[in-house]
Amino acid sequence: MKDKLIDEIKEILSQSTNWIKLEVEYAKFTVAEKFTMLMATLIIGAVCFLLGFAVLLLLTLAGVELFKLILSPVLSYCAMAGVVCVLLVLIYFCRRPLLLNPIAKFITRLFFNPKD
Repeated sequence: MKDKLIDEIKEILSQSTNWIKLEVEYAKFTVAEKFTMLMATLIIGAVCFLLGFAVLLLLTLAGVELFKLILSPVLSYCAMAGVVCVLLVLIYFCRRPLLLNPIAKFITRLFFNPKD
């Protein structure tokens, strides 16, 4: 009877050790998956930022050419700089709903919500 109990305890310990190893492996894969998703999102965001910057630059130059029809070249560059400054101020004051809330929601959803 005593030998059977010891064998059962050894079996339970063996299965518990195996279960813990599997849980650790699952946690590693989950972290790797979430890290991959986060890095992919950061890379896509950086590429979109660079392309958006190029588009903004080209639109600014087009705006300068448009302003040159009405103003002198120096004033057209100053007017376009003013337009860009106004856009920067608007983005700064709207940073929470435009940037912080979506980023916080993405990170929270990525790390704390289980997959369906």
